[in-house]
Amino acid sequence: MWLDLTRKCQLNCSHCYNESGPQGTHGSMRREDWAKVLDEAAMSGVKNVQFIGGEVTLHPDAPALVAHALALGLKVEVYSNLVHISDEWWSLLQRDGVSLASSYYSDRAKELPNADVKPLL
Repeated sequence: MWLDLTRKCQLNCSHCYNESGPQGTHGSMRREDWAKVLDEAAMSGVKNVQFIGGEVTLHPDAPALVAHALALGLKVEVYSNLVHISDEWWSLLQRDGVSLASSYYSDRAKELPNADVKPLL
């Protein structure tokens, strides 16, 4: 399951799929709303949750929601642009059941990790 927590992001990438950026907001869902979604997902048999956004680490409730998901027995993946990861987040990302995902973009093909991948322009 993907939880798209925020449209807030430090970056303003032209290719952003959900139009996130510095002026983005966290939307109208409160921590309790997101926790209820996680509770219902776990009760429905969901095993994995990916926290996405904008930049998830900018959402003030994200650490608590990651901890809540772990307490429910869910495997957690946090998708981050890695621009800035606080000490609190590094500790959280090291917990059992948590993984980190990120993307790398370049306008120079030889900088890309896979030579078969074409750069975004």
